[in-house]
Formats: sequence, C-alpha cells, structure tokens
Amino acid sequence: MAENLQALLLVCFWVVFLQIPCSARAQELIVSVPENVAVGKTIFTASRLPRTQAGDKAELPCAKMEGDPHGRFNVTENCTIVVANPLDRSVQPVYLLNIRIGVQNTSVKIELTDAEGYPPVYNEKCETPVNPDGKTGDFLYSLAATLEAVKTDGTIWSGKGTYTKLSDIGSTRYRTMLYDDPWMLHTDNSDCNIRYIWYTDAINSLVTMQDLWYNDIRHFTCTEEYKAPKIFFEVILHKRGENITSDMLKQYVPESVVEDKTHNYFLFVSSVYSTTETKTYNCEIPNFRKPVGSAPWANIEYLDIEVKPEGCPAGRYGFLCDKTCICKNGARCHGFNGACKCPPGWKGVACDIPKQDVSITTTPSDPRHIYISANVTFRCTAHHVDVTYMSVRYPNATEKVGFGVTKIDFVVPNIQPTNNGPYTCQVRDTRGNTLNSTFVLNVTNCTPDKKGAECDEVCDCLHGASCGRWVGCVCPPGWTGTRCQTKCPHGTYGKDCLRNCSCQNGANCNPSDGRCGCTDGWYGKNCSKPCLNGRFGWRCQQKCACNNSATCSNVDGSCACVTPWTGRNCDQWQTIASRDEPLLESLIPLGSLVFLVAIVMAILYKTGILSCSAPDAGEEEKILFELRRMEQDLAQSLQPGWLGRWEKKVRHLTPGPLIGEGMFGQVRKAQLRTPRGELAVAAKTVRVEDSQSYRDFYREAAILVAVHQQRNDDCGESNIVRLVGLITKSTEKYILLEYAPKGDLLGFLRRIRNMNGEEGLHGSLLGYAVDIAQALQELGRLRIAHRDVAARNVLITAHDVAKLADFGLARDVYVTTQYVRRDSPGADELLPLTWMALESIETGEYTCQSDVWSFGVLLWEIATLGQDPCYDGRTQLSFRQMVGILRQGKRLAMPEGCPDDLCQLMKECWRDDPDERPTPGEIEEKLLQLRRSLFSHYEMETVV
Repeated sequence: MAENLQALLLVCFWVVFLQIPCSARAQELIVSVPENVAVGKTIFTASRLPRTQAGDKAELPCAKMEGDPHGRFNVTENCTIVVANPLDRSVQPVYLLNIRIGVQNTSVKIELTDAEGYPPVYNEKCETPVNPDGKTGDFLYSLAATLEAVKTDGTIWSGKGTYTKLSDIGSTRYRTMLYDDPWMLHTDNSDCNIRYIWYTDAINSLVTMQDLWYNDIRHFTCTEEYKAPKIFFEVILHKRGENITSDMLKQYVPESVVEDKTHNYFLFVSSVYSTTETKTYNCEIPNFRKPVGSAPWANIEYLDIEVKPEGCPAGRYGFLCDKTCICKNGARCHGFNGACKCPPGWKGVACDIPKQDVSITTTPSDPRHIYISANVTFRCTAHHVDVTYMSVRYPNATEKVGFGVTKIDFVVPNIQPTNNGPYTCQVRDTRGNTLNSTFVLNVTNCTPDKKGAECDEVCDCLHGASCGRWVGCVCPPGWTGTRCQTKCPHGTYGKDCLRNCSCQNGANCNPSDGRCGCTDGWYGKNCSKPCLNGRFGWRCQQKCACNNSATCSNVDGSCACVTPWTGRNCDQWQTIASRDEPLLESLIPLGSLVFLVAIVMAILYKTGILSCSAPDAGEEEKILFELRRMEQDLAQSLQPGWLGRWEKKVRHLTPGPLIGEGMFGQVRKAQLRTPRGELAVAAKTVRVEDSQSYRDFYREAAILVAVHQQRNDDCGESNIVRLVGLITKSTEKYILLEYAPKGDLLGFLRRIRNMNGEEGLHGSLLGYAVDIAQALQELGRLRIAHRDVAARNVLITAHDVAKLADFGLARDVYVTTQYVRRDSPGADELLPLTWMALESIETGEYTCQSDVWSFGVLLWEIATLGQDPCYDGRTQLSFRQMVGILRQGKRLAMPEGCPDDLCQLMKECWRDDPDERPTPGEIEEKLLQLRRSLFSHYEMETVV
C-alpha cells in the first residue's frame, strides 16, 4: 500500500511539476544586430517562432513581459520586435526579452554587435557653438576666401568671397548636388575631420581640372601660422574602365558615380579642425606652366581661407545643419557628428537611460563667468538615487547636511579668492552606497570692465578690447595703448603690434592682419612684384603705350625711350643735325613744329575735346580703391560707371563771384549750360596736388552720388544738397551743387541775432533742425557718416528748406578758428574740434552716432542764434584739453531761455556711450513735438 501511494505521488509530482510547466516553458531564440541599427527597424518576426507558437500567435496577441527596463524595443501584437530607441552596446550589450503568447512564454536574446565608429564621441576640441539664428542649409563653419591671380593679359584679378549658407553658392545645380549626394560633404566622425569631395560634368570646370592636372598641380596644402592641422587638396584623375587605384575613391565615393563616363576628375579636400577658434590658412599653390581655366589665369599669387565656427541651431548637426540630433534630457548635440554630451543622471548614446549620479553645479554655470565680488549659487543634486543622507563640504571643512532630500542649494555671497577650493557633494543611498562629486572653484577675474587687486579700477577699453585684472586692456589685433586707443605704429601689426609688416614699395599694411594694400604698379602678397611687361597702374589694369623697345614704368606708364626715339610714347624719330649745319637751321623747323602743335592742343582744349572726356575705368578704379581704404560701405554702394555718368564739360561752366574761400579751395557761384538753358550752381573746387584735399573731393562726390542713386535721382524731397554734376578731367576739378541763395544756416542765424537781439529761440528755426535730422536718416540708411555736422555746413534754399552740405571739404573752404590741426604724429588734418564726438577726438573714428553728437552742437548753435561753442569760456583748445574736459563730464553750457525739452535732447546727443544716443528718427520725433509746443505757446501769447 505504501509502495502504491509512493508511486501515485511520484506520478502526480511528474504531472504537476514537470509535465505541465513543459508546455509553458520559454523557448530561447537568439538575434544578433549591430548596435547602430536604426530606430524603427524590425529585427524579429513571427516567422522565426516554433510552428506551434506561430499558430497560436494568430489567435492570441504577443506581449513583452520583461527584459527591457529602458524601453529599447517594441513588441507588436503579431510578435514583431522593432527598435524603439537608440541602442548602445557600452551601456547594455545583451537583452533577454520575455515574450508571452497566450499561456506560453518565449525568450528572445538580442545580442548587440560592435559597430565601427559608434557611438559617436563628443570631441570637445572641435565643439561648435549653438546658433540660435541658424537654419537648415547654413554652414557649420563659414568660409571666407581671399584670392589674387594674374591673368594672361597681365592684369591682376583679386576678390573675396564669403560663404555662410548653401544659398551663397551661385550654382543651383551644385546646391542640388550637395543635397542629393550627402557623401560629398562629410563631418560624421569623432576626429574633427572635415572631408569634402567634389566632382562635375560641366565642361568649364572639367577644363579647369584638366589644366590643373597637366600643370602638375595635383596636391597642395594650406597652412595656419600657429602649426594647426593643414587643409589638404588633392586632384584625382580616373578614367572609365580602369581599376580604381585611389583608396579615397574606393572608401568614400559611390561606385556608380566613379564609373559614370562624364566624371573624370575628383577633388578631395580634408582638414582636421581641432579648435574652437577662427583660423586663417595660407595656401601654397605651385606656379602654372600654362594658363588655367576660362579666366584664363596665368598664376595664383595667393589664396587665403578663413574658417570660422558658426554652429547649427539647436537640434541640428552636420556641415549643412541638415541632420536631426537624437539627444534627450537637455543633452548637448555636437555639431560635427551629432554625439550627445549627457548631463548628470543620464547615459546612453541619446542620453535617455537613467543613471545613478550626483552633481554639483553653479550659477553662473560657466566658471569663466564667475567674477570676484559676485554672488554664486551652488546646487548639489542626486539623480535617480534613493537618498538617505546628503552633505556638502566647503573648502574650509565646514559642512551642510540634509536627510532624505535630493538637492541642497547654498549661496556664497561676495565671492573672493579666499573662497576658492574644492566643494564636495556626497550622497548615501538606502543600500549604503556612497556617491561623490567635486567642483573646484578658482575665481581670479574681475568683472569684464574692472581691474586691479581690489577690482575697483575701471578699464574703459576701446575697440572691443577685453579687460584683464592685472594687465588692464587686452587689445585686439591692430590696436595698442592703455585703452587700445591707438592703431599699431607704422610697419607693425597684429596682437600687441609685435609683428613686422612685410609690405613693400609703399604699400599700406593693415594693422590688424598685416595684409598689404598695393600701390600703383605692384602686386603679390607683399606687393613685391612689378606689373608684367606691357602693364602699369593699380592692379596693372592699364596697358602701356610705349613703342620701339621702350621701357614702360610699371607705376605710371611713362616710357623710357631708346635712341633715336623720343616723344611721350617713344614713337617720334629724333633727328640729329650734322655738325656742319648751322644750329639755327636745325632749330627753326623744330620750333615751328612745337608752335603748331601748341596751337592745335590749345584749340582742342578750348573746344573740350581733350579736357572733357569722361573718366576712364582705371581712374574710377583708383578712386574706388582710395574710398575703400576710408569707408568700405560707401565704396560698395556705388554702381559701376558712377563717376562718368555725372561728368560735365568744363567749357559749359562759367565761374562767377566767389562765395567762400579757404587754404585749399574755393566755392563760386557759376552758370552751367544745360539742354534746358543756363542753371545757377555752386561750383566747389580744390587743388588736388594736396593728397588730403584729393581724398576729400572724391569722398564728397561719392557720397552725393550714392545718395542720389538711392533716391533714383529724385532729390525733390531730399534734405541733402542736390548734386548737379562733376568735372574731373580739367586742371581744376569741380563739384557742381544746387545754388542756395539764402546762404548757410550760420550766417542766417547771426543775421537774425543782429536784427532782433537776443530774442530767444524761434519755433520756425527748429524746422531747419528737423530737416537736418531727416538728412542724417538718409545718410544712416547708406551707413555714411558726415563727419562735420554744423550750422556752417547747412544751406538754406530759396524755398526755405535746410539741406546738409559739405561732405568732407568744409575744413578747406572755410578758414576760421573752428578747425584745429590734429596733433598726432603723421597726421595733417584740420578738424572741427568743438563739434566732434568724444570717441572721434580720441580715436579718429566717425560713425552715424558721432554725427548725432555734432547735431547736438548744431541745436546749441540754433538756440544761441549762431554763437561759437566754447568750453570753460575758451574757444581754442588742444585735443588733449578737449578730451580731459569731456571725460570729466563737462558739456556746453545750456543757453539762457532754452526750453527744457531742447536742453535735454542736447544732453542726450552728448552721451559718452554712442549706443545710448538717440537715433536721427527719434530726434526728428522729439523736435516735431517741441516745435508744435513752441508754436502753440506763441499763438497763445498772440491771442492774449
């Protein structure tokens, strides 16, 4: 009986504990996938289930039971496993999913295999900024290329192109290629490597590539002066049908592209850009053996490439900012490869897997922005930890303790170097584990505008200079002085002006980067190369006219004749009289010839045939070059042929009585013959032998032309004096302006004062100020500074409209004590000192904001009816004295009886910080309000 019972129990045990579970025991299946498998990819389907389970799943849905704590996979009802979130083998290499199908369980073991280059590494050496204004198609790095090349005709071609976004590329077809062929532009790596591969089937480009190849220019490099990694260029020739020999072609270019019969040449460009700073590379391009391309170019003198990190908008990466980041939980996305920089408490390729962690952070978060005397907030935080105990230990060994809390905040006020040292956050969890994090505080800097041991001295640096605690102003390249107020001395440039310029033959040296601005007849990186034979002038644009083996000057084109040739172009035979001929016989024919030529030349000059030709392109280019050196915005606003379109014939001008006269020029009332009859004009002239006068003449002409271009030559509503024409090809050069019969505003004001005495401000006079405010708005739209806004430079028309005049010549045509000669070495310039803004006196810098300061002085002149502005009762002040007075906060004394609102407006115009001064538009609005109130007050007095 006992034996039967034992057998029965054994059977029951077998049935209950072995037989029944076997029907539901998990079947283990193994799946191997690369760790970089894309999200949304199916890695397992029901077809891999055992047959019985595959049948069951048709009736009962599948469900994921366990084995995936962080939600890396989704299991559908039909037993399909799909990747739900990015995988990372370094976090979890194996997943054992338990899937339930009805009453049965199946285990799917997912093994992650290593993928080369994955996950991407966040390389801080080439970390790019986040660009909040960026968008898809913007470049991760902006590129600025400066090129100078010699063309086959001997002329010099130079230019600069800046590329910050895809739309900057002129070719629509090429832009499409970059989108369609993402392999062409590659940054998807952890080594800060930028790789660019270019190919084309356009005939002109293929010809250029072929020319480079047969000139043996197949490799060249661009280097940065501080031994940064280079930019490498390589031209590869591949003929269809041949084996691919280039490793780069094999590795990076699709075979279909390589085997396309139209693609023979490929250009590879690569560089490791392991820096976060802007770098300039100088490219060493070998000399050509024959011309290259359709330009055609005989040689490239220099090619400089500036690379500047710009960054992508948040959530984007790649060189075109066209790829989407996967980073979560506030992680930062690397602009190169999309790698995520996880914040504390997170891990994984997308920073979406919780991690037990502790952190200590500060506000401000960037240690570079923590300054002496500031208040700093520290925060100790536990992430995904069951905390029992938390403490913060200060450098002085004191502690702050909390129980059961996940964060502790504490403030260190008025932080000093004595507060420096380690701040340690320690956390203990419910299992007894301890986690630590330490932040080492090292505060040594004052706030950006302070210096000194106590950080109580003001730096007051100029030109964007930074302020060091111990050294004071740290000047940007090109500037020096205690406040960075002085440009580098002649012959030096760069940081602290420590580098010597290499410019030759009188070239200008840019104090910032040492780039040379060549004078006439020279070219090259250092302006050391003369124009090639047969060319002369600026950029070798002009062709020599010398004949008979004469030598042509590369500077001015003058000819050095060889015997027996003579004449301007060496095209006249020099007759040598025999010794037995009487001297008189040999001289008489020559004298007659000279006399005849002189008569013919005089007739041609009088008729204007010689004197009235329009300026040639070379002259216009030379003038533009001078303007670019003074004001880049002004030069860029001029349209081609700007000088010639305004040229008038000197024979049509009849000068009249003198209106104004100075050391270097005159203003006359004149009559100009036009198709509509005689027109009264004001003719301004200078003697161009003086270089400063020459620059001022063309600056004024250029501004007036630019203003009229903007207004499409409709000057009826303009408050800038109307330009009538220019005369530049005669001995005396003229600017022809509309004639203002009421003269200048200063004389007008003084006549009122002499007639009425000190009656005070007339509301009607503010109308003139409104007119000039509108004129300044016109100049502001063109980004042009007048430099000499004053009552003497405002003209009153017959219709009682005030117009701004004298763009650069006022200092020459008026000789008064209102102009002072600059006392700095090497400067020879008369300046309107008491009208000038503080920054203009200190640095010689003129802006639209400095014109606002001068406008404030103009208001003072109106309020005083033309008195001379003076400080401390002195009308004659040196530059140093003027700076000292203004730096003390002293300004012109407010006129007696001047309305409070007008006084306040003057003071606003004279603020030290240019950015705090009102704009011309704001000035106009305030003046109109003041004018209305003055008229209302006048009407009330009249009624009473």
